[in-house]
Amino acid sequence: MSTHLLHILQHDSFIGADRGCLVCRFADGTEKRLPFADILAVIVAARGVSFSAAAISECLSNNVVILHCDNNYRPTGKTIPLNYIVQSSVFESQISFNKIFASKLWHKILTAKIKNQAFVLDCLKVNHKLYEYVSADSFDEGNAARHYWSFYFKNFGRKSPKTRERKGAQDPVNCMLNYGYAVLSAILHRSLVTHGLNTNLGIWHKYRYKSDPLVYDLLEPLRPICDLALLSFVKTCPRAKIEDFAKYAAKYYMSCKITVNKGQNLGLFNAIDFYAASIADAFSSNSIENTFIPELKGACFGEKQE
Repeated sequence: MSTHLLHILQHDSFIGADRGCLVCRFADGTEKRLPFADILAVIVAARGVSFSAAAISECLSNNVVILHCDNNYRPTGKTIPLNYIVQSSVFESQISFNKIFASKLWHKILTAKIKNQAFVLDCLKVNHKLYEYVSADSFDEGNAARHYWSFYFKNFGRKSPKTRERKGAQDPVNCMLNYGYAVLSAILHRSLVTHGLNTNLGIWHKYRYKSDPLVYDLLEPLRPICDLALLSFVKTCPRAKIEDFAKYAAKYYMSCKITVNKGQNLGLFNAIDFYAASIADAFSSNSIENTFIPELKGACFGEKQE
């Protein structure tokens, strides 16, 4: 499976294609190339970047996601391949699943998310109550989130935001979180499409204009991975900027190992693909019994950081 996250950070770069390789020509006349088969996603975070039609076509033909960001590294959109792998049974299951199945699957996803957030706070040696939320018969996701962020944001000193902000965030912490989540969502989106799932059909969230509810539903347990990456980043580079975090997060993600079924350890991107396949199987079988949801306990993080 392709594993490279290619960041375009230099303004006025030109992206072309040549003999199976993506070619990036910079304004100073230098160029770099990388085989399309080795690229997982291209992340554009600079002004004046242009793509040739051939480069876009090759990206999409090789199932490469293009993530577009504005001048402040805020993600603004994604270019993804058409759903060329059609699995009618999965699609039919998506449009006909019952509320009981959706409720059970959503509960399993939220439980994994809160356990992963608890793992983050455990790493910070915080005396928290997130495990109590998980063990409750019916937990309040909103209260669990507020409890989590109240402890998490204390680790950023004067930069600590008061609340979690998604759209239009101005503070550097929320901006970096939003960037890191967007990269994970692009990788997840790619895998969901590959396994025949329609991202417009969510499990819990409903479709809205310019939204992919299934991506955002399934992203929930993965978000704490970005939270850990940011904590590691500010610990080693407390005064660095978001463009530095963009590079750091890519290396961090690529070094992560997640334990999947039967103790097998997979790289994060392969684990996300395993996750997407498991969700497709759950829809097809109308059962969550064997559904895999990524958990951070037992995972390895950032061992190859430089």
